Amino acid sequence: METIAKAEPLRASASAPAYNDSTIIAERRRSRIKRQLSVWALRIGVLAVFVFSWAFMTGQGIMDPTLVSTPGDVGTSFIKQLADETFWTDVSATFSGAMAGLVSGAILGILAGVVFARVEVLHVAARPFLTLMNSLPRPALAPIFILWFGLGFGPKALVAFSVVFFVLMTSTMGALQGIDHDISQLTKSLAMTRKQRFFKIELPSALPAIVGGLRLGAVYSVLGAVVSEMVGAYTGLGQRLVVVTNNFQVAETFAVLVAMGLLSMVLDLSISGLQKLVTKWTR
Repeated sequence: METIAKAEPLRASASAPAYNDSTIIAERRRSRIKRQLSVWALRIGVLAVFVFSWAFMTGQGIMDPTLVSTPGDVGTSFIKQLADETFWTDVSATFSGAMAGLVSGAILGILAGVVFARVEVLHVAARPFLTLMNSLPRPALAPIFILWFGLGFGPKALVAFSVVFFVLMTSTMGALQGIDHDISQLTKSLAMTRKQRFFKIELPSALPAIVGGLRLGAVYSVLGAVVSEMVGAYTGLGQRLVVVTNNFQVAETFAVLVAMGLLSMVLDLSISGLQKLVTKWTR
């Protein structure tokens, strides 16, 4: 009886798990929330230090406010631009050109990367020409595109395309060529066709790197569109930046730069969500 009595607590403690599923999920949720709070606290802290240092240096005369403005003036100018209809016209013009270049450059860049990765002879033959075209400075291409297509939508979309295409082509090629050799040998030993190997092994393995390249290309597409607008355009944030800079409106200049940064952040956050979905799907 004593043996049975001693065994019962042991059996009870062994049958009762130290942690159940709900406890583990709650701990993971608390850890994730704690991490997010730490990240946001660090971001806000860095931004607060930067703004305070800027305001302090301009207020004490260490930096000339006429050259670098002040945080308050930049914020006021940004709010005024938000109430201006022409500002939203410029945002729409830049965003549409960047998106056109991003979509077309991503599609053709991914297709070119797949073709060059699968046909090595073609890639070797085209490599000098690709290197030559990729080495061309984008601001030098903008006047040519403006000469051909005028001061409209076309030049900014083409400049954005010229940047995004090479980013996506390079990332796609690198991802497809970097697949583990043992996995390639395994697919061959299983007698998988080229089509099966591509859609079941190569493409899922390369998708995270491709989406990562797309995330980088989204930021560069805005830069390409802005560069083209700075060279010449009827509307756009780049043209607005040139106008306010030439008029020595420093606060307005920084406000336009903030708008450009926010536009790039919106695109980056959108594609980062897609990247998380792709990463979960490919695991």
